[in-house]
Amino acid sequence: MTEFENIENFEAVELSAEEMNEIAGGYKPMRAKQGFTQIQIKRGDTLNRLARAYKCTVADLLKWNPQIKNKNLIYTGAYLYIKL
Repeated sequence: MTEFENIENFEAVELSAEEMNEIAGGYKPMRAKQGFTQIQIKRGDTLNRLARAYKCTVADLLKWNPQIKNKNLIYTGAYLYIKL
């Protein structure tokens, strides 16, 4: 018998990205860089949408944010630098 088989009244709980980050110590804002602003990725954001919104290119976003290893994979709650 596993430890979870003993749980009789197990109830699933849905957490927001902010709550998950708080519990897990998740993404923290990066230290501010001069000439840049920080944005937090929201649900539904893509690099293409962010590039259009901030009048830059996806290549610019990748250059300014070397922590992005896969341009097709960004995480809700993560922070990005945008050049002013």
